[in-house]
Amino acid sequence: MNTFTSNFAPHIEAMLEWRTSLGHSLRDMRNAMTGFDRFCSSRHPSETVLTRELATAWCRDTATGRWGAHRSRAVREFGKYLQLTGVDGFIVPSAWIARPTRGLPHMFTDDELAAFFRAADSIDAEYRSPFREYTIPVIFRLILGAGLRPPEARRLRRRDVDTENAMVMIERSKRNKDRRVPVTEDLAGLLARFDHLADLRRPDREWFFEDQPGRQYSPSWLIASYHRCCELAGGIAPASTPYTLRHNYATRTLMRWVEEGKDIEAWLPYLAAYMGHQKYSSTAWYVHLLPERLAATGLTRAVGIIPAVTS
Repeated sequence: MNTFTSNFAPHIEAMLEWRTSLGHSLRDMRNAMTGFDRFCSSRHPSETVLTRELATAWCRDTATGRWGAHRSRAVREFGKYLQLTGVDGFIVPSAWIARPTRGLPHMFTDDELAAFFRAADSIDAEYRSPFREYTIPVIFRLILGAGLRPPEARRLRRRDVDTENAMVMIERSKRNKDRRVPVTEDLAGLLARFDHLADLRRPDREWFFEDQPGRQYSPSWLIASYHRCCELAGGIAPASTPYTLRHNYATRTLMRWVEEGKDIEAWLPYLAAYMGHQKYSSTAWYVHLLPERLAATGLTRAVGIIPAVTS
């Protein structure tokens, strides 16, 4: 059964195959193009060319919200692909796609972090998630201690965690990139103890953090567990997400480097590689969170390397 049914179906499938060959992850792109395909089938069933009028109608239909911008961006990529292959097609101007402003993440104080992990350590077992009292304290310490993206921590397979050499392997993360992440001896020891305990419970498990047999924890479970810890810690950072722990890793690393007198501009590429950032600006953005520290140490020249990041 074909996923796409509009007159654009062959071109959409060809574009997705082409992007796969380049190493792009296609989940969001496929979802967006599925919506566009249905839009064309239901409202413009006879259209065979990606015209300005068709693209405009689609963008106006989905122009509100972050997901709408993403779907419009997908059709922009579709137009670029059509022209690349010699097929007539309109390319949606980038100016048509609203860029969401990037809000500053919550920066935990030392006391807030201590309260958060006291709460994580106090979580009890629950019949629907019988191993959560051990998983929650470890997975959030891993995200904070190694600066991992929450999905990277959730998707770790047992073979990805080398506690003997204090190394975590991140496979096919954002944009299908792999990287090796060294961790501290303390964190490696914690992961080793968790692995041993989990091995006693389920020795043949595939996932390092495994919910039910053969199944990793879900994104909603991780988010709910994070907010539960925040609530138990006194209602701290109510609008934050598990990604906040990753942001705190980056800013705390930068603050430590500032206090050690390191050249921030020279050291930022190392942090970018460690965190798996494709663009240098993604790491440099964190310097925005340290204006007082930078001013106090005379390193304000580092601010000059920061572009106006809005997404």
